Amino acid sequence: RSEAIFMELLSAVHQQIRKHKSSMGARDEWKPKKRVRTTQSISTLSSNFHQPPMKYYSALLRQLEILQSMPEVSDITLHKSVSSPSGDNTTDDLTRISVTSSDKGGRSHTWHAELYPNVIMTVDLPAEFVLEDNQIKMDKWWEHGSNHATTSVKSARPLIPRIQTDFLQVLDKYQLLFEELDDLDSHLWILEPSLPARRCSIERRIALWEGGASMVIVLDPERPRGVPVLVRFMGVTLATMKAAASVAGKVANSNEKDVIDWRVSFARFASDEAQLDSTSNKQSDENNSGRANHICMNNGRWSEGRSVRENLELWFGSSLPSPHTTEKSDYLVECGICYAHRLPAEDNAADSSESSEGPLPEEKCSNPSCNRHYHESCLFEWLHSLPTARVSFDRIFGSCPYCCESVSVKILNGGN
Repeated sequence: RSEAIFMELLSAVHQQIRKHKSSMGARDEWKPKKRVRTTQSISTLSSNFHQPPMKYYSALLRQLEILQSMPEVSDITLHKSVSSPSGDNTTDDLTRISVTSSDKGGRSHTWHAELYPNVIMTVDLPAEFVLEDNQIKMDKWWEHGSNHATTSVKSARPLIPRIQTDFLQVLDKYQLLFEELDDLDSHLWILEPSLPARRCSIERRIALWEGGASMVIVLDPERPRGVPVLVRFMGVTLATMKAAASVAGKVANSNEKDVIDWRVSFARFASDEAQLDSTSNKQSDENNSGRANHICMNNGRWSEGRSVRENLELWFGSSLPSPHTTEKSDYLVECGICYAHRLPAEDNAADSSESSEGPLPEEKCSNPSCNRHYHESCLFEWLHSLPTARVSFDRIFGSCPYCCESVSVKILNGGN
């Protein structure tokens, strides 16, 4: 079946070559090993659209032959863009390509590229993708032979296979990051983003306790096991920390003053690691460095010798909520005004290249007997409608819809 699909692709490319009155008959015997597909999308072509030249399709065939022989490539798709049904002409331009390959961990990754007239790439990676060799010609690449001004063997590989090679090298660089994120996603309750998450997303909102208590962490792509570059606690109250401490047997129910704030305890847990790393970097002796790492592994501080999840659970004092032992509904909260968990994404978010998701209820009533959660926009609309609401600087103040406790929220754009 894959060979039949690929022969359909060849037929489409050869059709373009025949339109330019060129003969590529020898290519008809080409028998590929990889699955290659063509897809068709409807688009309105501008009046000044120019059909790619014959050299473009000839170069495309040669480079696809190399690409499909690369062992990591599992799927190649060439996309057809045709004119609007109401138009007079139909143009099968084959100017967009999608290539899917597997990394060393068996994860699937796809890069996309517009091939004509210039190469414009779209990748799903934690950082910007840049070709290793900046001398490669990205415009009118089919006219540059090997696409490079030098004659080195490494740079002689044509553009599209070079993109694939560099893409695989970048994937190798981020293997530890992908492993850490996959470990978090498979063992903990991730409230944001929705799973499976895009590979460019290095932020995770992790459930900590029932009732909406969670923490947001952003990993460092260059040091995935290091202290997260951002840590933020959400929905955490004294009652939450007291309940967690009581279950862990760390504090008596009546002894609230002994409850340690999670923000403070995490800062202490992570700060010693940073100080230790700073000291270790100044030590040239390997034994001293190894001894420092051993101390870090055993003194209850953050260590890159452990996974991110292991460090978080060491700080928390117990296993974090897991999909293997609990239900996600225990950690999801609904808005006390609209009764929804997540709001729909805004209309203008559809144009963003990032995965668009609506917000969660992140505002919370400070009354321990109430503890209602609200979406920021819902609470703003509620307070804005109250005749007794007052504004101070960039916040609006009013009463909780349920307990009349004072609540406030940041004034949103468009608020009066």
